[in-house]
Parts: sequence; structure tokens; C-alpha cells
Amino acid sequence: MEFSEKCSLTPFFSGGLDDKILPFELADVSVDSIKGLLQAEHFSLWSHFVPGQTIEFFEKTDRALVHRFTSGFGMGKEEEDSKDLLLTAFACLRVVKPTRTPFSVVQYRRTRNGEIDVFSFIPPINALTMNLPRSEVLNRITASDLELLRRLWPRYRHSRESGPGHLRRATRYYETGYADLRDADLQFTTWVMGIEALFADGDEPLSTGPLKKRILGVIGAGTNIYEHLDHPSYDPGPVKVGEVIDSMFELRSRIIHGAWAPKSWLNTPMRNDAAGTRLMLPDVVREAASFILRTGIQKKLLADG
Repeated sequence: MEFSEKCSLTPFFSGGLDDKILPFELADVSVDSIKGLLQAEHFSLWSHFVPGQTIEFFEKTDRALVHRFTSGFGMGKEEEDSKDLLLTAFACLRVVKPTRTPFSVVQYRRTRNGEIDVFSFIPPINALTMNLPRSEVLNRITASDLELLRRLWPRYRHSRESGPGHLRRATRYYETGYADLRDADLQFTTWVMGIEALFADGDEPLSTGPLKKRILGVIGAGTNIYEHLDHPSYDPGPVKVGEVIDSMFELRSRIIHGAWAPKSWLNTPMRNDAAGTRLMLPDVVREAASFILRTGIQKKLLADG
């Protein structure tokens, strides 16, 4: 059988990673520049079936998670395994920092004259349908994020394959909130489920009091939920975990019993977003749930390593 050198790419928008640090190696996966690599003609076979914005997405994306492998001419287990590997790497990158980039994959081989032959791809969903908390909409991947990704990657893979059940549930609920849910209430309650799974540290649930104590012990009551944001022209100001944790659990309980936030919360301004819109307490509580779950997963993975 004749074998070919192949490559799978999961694009993402970095916001300006310096080419000098690329390629950035993560063992079997790397982060590299793909600026100008993918062109519309590479997708001509699907031109009558794929929306123009999908092709434009691939053309404009400048960075990607990359997996190189060798297999036969056709499609088989190696190609599917490569897609699964990049899906896991992308989910790990989202644990480092969520962005508006949706998941996608392009697979290609090099022809004998060195040209790209795209033979498979998974198109991205429309990024406008993604429902991120307001504080995360402008997120960009930086060099320090890649350093954290390098530390988390082997631990994250191990936890997905054979880690404790409560940690696997927590990471699954975290990713589900971003990848599969558009409704803010369902997204928020799913993240709080992940928080409860993570900090219960086992298969039995904890009551709210001991759970809050564990969260504050690991995350810190004085920790700013916006501490990792790096918007170049926007500072949301500090909101501390200890200021919103009670509201987070109260809103969770109200939602799962069919209610919504108290009316007083809708008149409790917390901060302005980047567009100058005033955000109320329920919006910030949702941002806090994402931050607490993400930070807790990071700390758990690093501690176990």
C-alpha cells in the first residue's frame, strides 16, 4: 500500500500571536501559522454545496492546531483519529481561554508536486450563533495561553481517557455549555452542574455550604473573575468571586425550579461591556460560573500532574 503524508488543521483566530514562537509544539499536536495556506480553489469540489462564508472562514484564519500523520490514500481510522485528537485539543484550548472561534477541521495531503489536496473537512458553525458571556467575546489567544495549554494538554488528555468520573463530568459540562447550548439559562445551569461535580471531588453531591467553602478555598474569595482578560482597550473592572458566589447558587436553584432572577437583580448594575452596555447581576453571575468552572478545572489538572 502506498502511504501519504497528511495533515489535519483546526483553525482559530489568535489576535496576533508572534510568528517567532511558531510552530509551538505540544508533543503530537502543534500550533502553527496557516496564513495564506487555504484558498478557495482547494474546496472547488464542494463549491456548489458549501456556503461562501465557510470558505472565507478557512481563507482568513491565520493560526491552527495542527496534527501531521501518515496513512493510505483513502479515508480510514487514522483520519478519524486525527479529527478526534484535534477536537480534544480544541476543547483543552477552550479550558485555557474561550473565544468566538467555532470548532472545524480541514484535512489535506500534499501531492507529488507539493500542492495541497483537501480531501475532508468539518465546517464551522456560524460564530454569530455562539452565545458567549459578554466578557469573553473579545478574547484572543496569546503566547501565555499557549504556555498554559502546553502544561494542561497531557493532563487534560489523560483525564478525558481515564481520569476520575467527577473531573470528566466537569470538563464535559464545561465544553457542552460552549459547543452545544445557545440558551443562556441552560448554559449557566450546565456550568454550575460542572462546578458541583468538580468540587464535590467524588460521586456524591455536597450541600451548598461545604461546596462554597471548597470553591473559595481553591479559587479564592478575592479573585477577580476577569483577571485573565487581556482586551487591549477595555477593562471591565474587578468583580470578586466572593461577591457573586451566593447569587450564583441562588440563580441556579431558581432556574431549575422554573423561575428567573429576582426583579431587584435586573436593576442591579455591575459593569459596562466593551460597547458601553450596562450589565446587570444575572449577566455577571453567568460570567462567574464560566470563570469558576474553567479555573477550577485548570487548578485540578495542574495539581494532579
